[in-house]
Amino acid sequence: MKAISAAALAVLLLGAAPAAHAMVVVQRDFADLVARAEQIVAGTVTDIKQEADASGAPMTLVTFSDLTVLKGDVGATLTLRLYGGESGGVVVHIPDMPTFTVGDRAVLFVAGNGRDVCPLVGVWQGRFNVRFDPQRQTDVVETNDRTPVVAVAGRQIVRARVTGESTGTAAMPLGDFLDSISGELSHPTVVPPR
Repeated sequence: MKAISAAALAVLLLGAAPAAHAMVVVQRDFADLVARAEQIVAGTVTDIKQEADASGAPMTLVTFSDLTVLKGDVGATLTLRLYGGESGGVVVHIPDMPTFTVGDRAVLFVAGNGRDVCPLVGVWQGRFNVRFDPQRQTDVVETNDRTPVVAVAGRQIVRARVTGESTGTAAMPLGDFLDSISGELSHPTVVPPR
């Protein structure tokens, strides 16, 4: 019998396990996102492909171009390596893992790319969607679940209260959100010891 690597065994076990309902993720505030990120970028998804890693585990590679880099070393493009997808007839789906479509625009707080199951700080917390607001003629920021970000207040990311189809509150312009990140990078929030 041929030896099975630890990663391949994990894939087999995940495939045989009952469906999970959610990831367990530590809540991250704005200062945590900025401090823990190895790279912070804004960009556009230009390519998505599936491949197997060295152990045969399926990976989804999401490439971002047209980058604005706020933190870290990044070339002309950035490719996120997310665990899961399809490879060799094996499909691995991880609930709560952010998904992307070519053309999506986002601000990303990246850490552990190529090492971690999800290379975003706090999984979905490290991805902010960018959309064009035609009424205001500007790009605005939303959370991963498309809830408008209204402001950054100290350590908190203030989200709009969604009622029905309308939030009643305008989403934060992308430029203001990027300025908040730059401000936190320049003057990190001091966390009192516990």
